[in-house]
Amino acid sequence: MRRFRTGWDLTKKSWRLLREQPGLSTFPVAGGLLAFVPTALIAGPGLYLLDTGNEVVGAILVAVGLYLASVAATYFSVALAAAADRAFRGEQVTMSDGLAVANQRFGAIAGWAFVSTVVGALMSILQSQRGLAGPLIAALGGAAWGLVTFLAVPVIAIEGTGPIATIRRSASLFRERWRGQVMGNIAIGGLVGLLGILPGILMVIAGIALWIDDANGGEVALGAVLVFAGVVLFTVSAVVSQALRQLFGVALYRYTADGQAVGGFTEAELQSAVRTR
Repeated sequence: MRRFRTGWDLTKKSWRLLREQPGLSTFPVAGGLLAFVPTALIAGPGLYLLDTGNEVVGAILVAVGLYLASVAATYFSVALAAAADRAFRGEQVTMSDGLAVANQRFGAIAGWAFVSTVVGALMSILQSQRGLAGPLIAALGGAAWGLVTFLAVPVIAIEGTGPIATIRRSASLFRERWRGQVMGNIAIGGLVGLLGILPGILMVIAGIALWIDDANGGEVALGAVLVFAGVVLFTVSAVVSQALRQLFGVALYRYTADGQAVGGFTEAELQSAVRTR
């Protein structure tokens, strides 16, 4: 219960920050839309070619599509982190402020997207292996990678480091202050998922069930409405969740790197989000 209350308090404060700077939510929306383009137009045909036996060309298209999608997502994540850092200093920020920083960091963003794509591909290959060893290694490796690189985006946005230096810096901050999981990030993502993402998925499932099972067509309209509403709720919740976690990540970076409690978070709240040495 104590961890739940702490997570709820962190979520409320992150939400308040997002309401005070509503323009921050445009970054994950733009990133998601832009990342969808290479996924659908390049990776999608690549998957089709893989399925039909053209493995070489298909694999190349999938790799290129996923890499470009990663570049787009990372670009807007860095822009959001940069804008949030300025907002924490009491400045009114616009989308152009964050994009200006992302433009300056584009080389680092492209490098980090490449590393992330390679790691993601390796985890997927392990996950697809038969038996328990591959999926287990993928699960443990993915969790470790997520913890060690949790502050990668704020590090790129604020320090402008390349991919290798970013890994070292993020890992250094992890070793210096933490010896466990990031409770605040898990709490924020879990609460938003419980209140928005999970209901959205259930609405889509219910709508599809009505659509399929209705023999006479009387409930098709209701099913379509449920599917549409569920997709909207899922999308909005995912965008809000990403924005809240990015805001919290920047605040946690400032606290971990500089010892500063920013963004309305107290030192006690930020300490409760990590397990310090």
